[in-house]
Amino acid sequence: MLRIFTGIVAIAAGLSGCDIINPAEPVPTTIHLSPFTFHVQTGQGSANNKISEVWVYANENNIGAFAPPVDIHYLGEGPTTLTFRPGIRNNGLANDAIVYPLFEGYTIDIDATPGSEYQVTPITAYKAETVFSLNSDFEISNDFTYNRDTVAASQLVRSQVDVFEGNYSGQITLSATADFIEVGHSVAMNNLPTNGKPIYLELRYKNEIEFAIGILGIDLDGHEYSNFFYLVKPTDEWNMLYIELTDQIKISSLPAYKILFRALYPPSATQPELNIFLDNIKVVHL
Repeated sequence: MLRIFTGIVAIAAGLSGCDIINPAEPVPTTIHLSPFTFHVQTGQGSANNKISEVWVYANENNIGAFAPPVDIHYLGEGPTTLTFRPGIRNNGLANDAIVYPLFEGYTIDIDATPGSEYQVTPITAYKAETVFSLNSDFEISNDFTYNRDTVAASQLVRSQVDVFEGNYSGQITLSATADFIEVGHSVAMNNLPTNGKPIYLELRYKNEIEFAIGILGIDLDGHEYSNFFYLVKPTDEWNMLYIELTDQIKISSLPAYKILFRALYPPSATQPELNIFLDNIKVVHL
């Protein structure tokens, strides 16, 4: 009997040890997250966007950034407020993923219980206080007629040759004759905040030749100061950029600005013409 009892104790002890070594895994709540749907109001231009990630918060605690569609496994339990914030690649940099400060977040309340599932299709829009200082899609007119170069043959024109959406885009064609361009929009923006509030240039582009993006600051006496700070490499497909202007505007702190584009036809070019296409150009800020 003693040997039998001892064996039972040993088996029980072994089973207890297995439970300690391999404890039962917690069962999470699963969130089936779809990409953001983006809505615009009249006057806000295109609804097309490049939201690349969704930043997820549970009761204001960051639980990560995810590229939807994706399943998120949440181990918390009980009443939970989930907030989803749209993210972009700041200045087009792969290693600079941020929550885009001009877009609204999306919030839902759930009761997180083991094994529960929630399907989430978040919705976002520009924040109500967003100001559109520039909104050019070339559908009605061409805002970019301020030519600062001395090459008469080079211009940015409305075109139907290659359009991202709608019926028109902006086109620059460079050649041996039109070998340089520096062009901005004709009406200066005079309401950009200089106190560090976020300011962004949004644009679609497709280009056979690299081009530079800059800003033109204008003081009260009409003197102009250009600063080209971003170089766009050629791409065969339409792409989108969110370029932050906040620091440039805060440091220069001038009363008015224009967006500039500059490009040079290289002497080594083998094609007689090289094109740059632009669309949905916006300057937005809070």
